[in-house]
Amino acid sequence: MTRHLPAALLLLLIALPAIAGERPPNIVWIVSDDSGYHDFSMHGSDTPTPRIDSIGRSGVRFTSGYVSGCVCSPTRAGLLTGRYQQRFGHEFNIPPVYSETNGLPLSQTVIAELLKAKGYRTIALGKWHLGYAPKFHPMERGFTDYYGFLQGARSYWPLDKPTRLNRLLRDRAVVSPERFDYMTDHLADETTKYIERYHEQSFFIYLAFNATHGPFHATEADLERANGDKVTAMTIALDRAVGKVLDALDKHGLADNTLVCFINDNGGTPRHDNRPLRGNKGSCWEGGIRVPFVMQWPAVIKAGQVRDEPAIALDLFPTTMAAAGIDETTGEALDGIDLLPYLTGGTDTIPPRTLYWKNAEKWAVRDGGLKLVVGDGKPGEQPGLYDVANDISEKHDLAAKRPDDVARLKALYDAWAATHQDTAWRHAKKNKKNQQKQ
Repeated sequence: MTRHLPAALLLLLIALPAIAGERPPNIVWIVSDDSGYHDFSMHGSDTPTPRIDSIGRSGVRFTSGYVSGCVCSPTRAGLLTGRYQQRFGHEFNIPPVYSETNGLPLSQTVIAELLKAKGYRTIALGKWHLGYAPKFHPMERGFTDYYGFLQGARSYWPLDKPTRLNRLLRDRAVVSPERFDYMTDHLADETTKYIERYHEQSFFIYLAFNATHGPFHATEADLERANGDKVTAMTIALDRAVGKVLDALDKHGLADNTLVCFINDNGGTPRHDNRPLRGNKGSCWEGGIRVPFVMQWPAVIKAGQVRDEPAIALDLFPTTMAAAGIDETTGEALDGIDLLPYLTGGTDTIPPRTLYWKNAEKWAVRDGGLKLVVGDGKPGEQPGLYDVANDISEKHDLAAKRPDDVARLKALYDAWAATHQDTAWRHAKKNKKNQQKQ
């Protein structure tokens, strides 16, 4: 274990028998970037994404899948800690400027730390976006291996003169010169190499693509397939890359005992296709926080499930801990739930619960099928109430008809918001502008 965990906690890390056999399962988290809800064929898009879709067909697809943030860095902070990022002062994107202080707080336990202590090889690839100083580096946060870049965005082509923030790193060493064809394919190829190298031991892979975040770069071959549309071309490349990872698991006979989760980090930008959701990245409308969310573990999770109950990226932490047979986690309350009992036949229905979001003046709370939301955070904007279980597009505001529900959900939100810590870099120069760029 790392220095971020109290010594007493180590004694509480009790390995439970692996559900699918003596060897703990492999864990693969795949995160795409800025893609729209309707950019994937599993949600009705004409863009073919058969490999990503196949994860849901082999396991479960959550139609009401959420992330905990509406922009990149906060979502990743919540995902890797299993806690609402506002609780530890990570509500906003980290500005793209080197800092010794701005980053995922060292007080927070990253899932890789726990899995590493369990004996997992813990491998991070791609976009980090959780701090630029050495103390925030992935290998200081529980990862045994790293290949990627620290900044929130970078070119998909090799850079002759990369910056301190967007240069490629192999572990802590700078990759120079950069030699690859296209970043999305390259990250998948590097992932398959790690699978080849470590397939005889349990591994956790956190593969964070920068696709399909800007800049909008695509190969000529993919552009031809996409009739010149760059986002479509980038999505085709993303699906191909996910397929490479799935094929590598199959090649080594690992697919059945590997928990694979695919999720997007926030809603799509206006250049992406977010239909039928209202709003985009950066808002607390469904279009800013509802995302593609699929999961498979063939040895354990029944195939072909489509679940309409809300699930959130925060659930991946406790779900992964349960899969790995780790009884105790961080010593602090997690905000997600273990989904496995509801996906393996133990319990049919995921119980109703309350989910929350906040980014500056934008906020939302969902309780059951009802959602109270200030979607854009504009001056004077009043909370709207929507039955998102039946009104996914948030067209019909029920606030005037149901004032008691408005008051009840607002009280829930206020109690949650009272637990927050201020984000140290919130008032950094030009930070507001950076929220949409990262």
